[in-house]
Amino acid sequence: MAIRTRIPAGGPHLPGSPTLTDTVGEVLAVDDESVVLATRRGEVALPLASVVAARVIPPRPTRRGAPERAIGIEDLHRVMTKGNPGLEVAWLGTPGRGWMLRAGLGFTGRANSALPLGDPGTTEEEAVERVVAWYRERDLVPRLQVPLPLHVELADDPFAARLLARGWTPITPALVLTGRAVPASPAPPGWQLEQRDSIDDAWLSASGSGITDHREAARAVLGAPREQVFLHARDADGELLGVGRASIDDGWTGVYSVHVAARARRLGVGRWLTTAATAAGAQRGAGLVYLQVETDNLPAVRLYEDLGLRRHHHYAYLRLL
Repeated sequence: MAIRTRIPAGGPHLPGSPTLTDTVGEVLAVDDESVVLATRRGEVALPLASVVAARVIPPRPTRRGAPERAIGIEDLHRVMTKGNPGLEVAWLGTPGRGWMLRAGLGFTGRANSALPLGDPGTTEEEAVERVVAWYRERDLVPRLQVPLPLHVELADDPFAARLLARGWTPITPALVLTGRAVPASPAPPGWQLEQRDSIDDAWLSASGSGITDHREAARAVLGAPREQVFLHARDADGELLGVGRASIDDGWTGVYSVHVAARARRLGVGRWLTTAATAAGAQRGAGLVYLQVETDNLPAVRLYEDLGLRRHHHYAYLRLL
């Protein structure tokens, strides 16, 4: 994020000298008085009263190709954490560049795992011990999210191999796909798509047992992102066919929680919701798309690849029971 602020008055000021300055960094916190950025010089707090403009700066590419392919794995995870954030976040090492510890009432691995993004500011062994202690203090199972390039298997990654040797066990491998927003698929006559800015009981009730079994935790965690759209697909009688969610941040749209009612499967509802989510993000200036899907969910993977999304990397969780 680049934030432009007024230079405070006072002291010598030559005619024609700048009255505005830009600060570039990752937004760490915002309250009623200030915004805190993690910059190359460290944390900087800017008074909100002095802010005159702000704009999103996409992460610097680390690969050749289109933006949705060129973004690095760590930078993409920095974006994706905003779509499914922890309700509590702590850092080992420099905020935004170290290890991100997330807790969210035990709902979803993404909101309840440590994510190594860089240097934890200590030895690996000490960092892992601190991760374990942090989650134990919150009565949560210690869990690490380990992102990997497509060509690297979990057991072949040196960091993951050391964790496996210490008794950590792998669960829930997932693919991350990226692409561009596409127009919403046409709906059959009479079907309607509702878009809402906040989560509600109808959406929760139609979102599948993985969410409905943890209703209040889901409401808190899924309601946390800064900007999002909750999608409701209805038939001609107004009955819910399925739901989905689009989280919008840093120029990216994350597609989440696409769930289709059993009676409506194989009717194109999943495609309709997915394309509508990307279109909703594009309308809000976020034309790049990411999506996370469990590796063994082959029908969903085929659908997303048919919509033009391509595999970017994969990840797995390691937990210590």
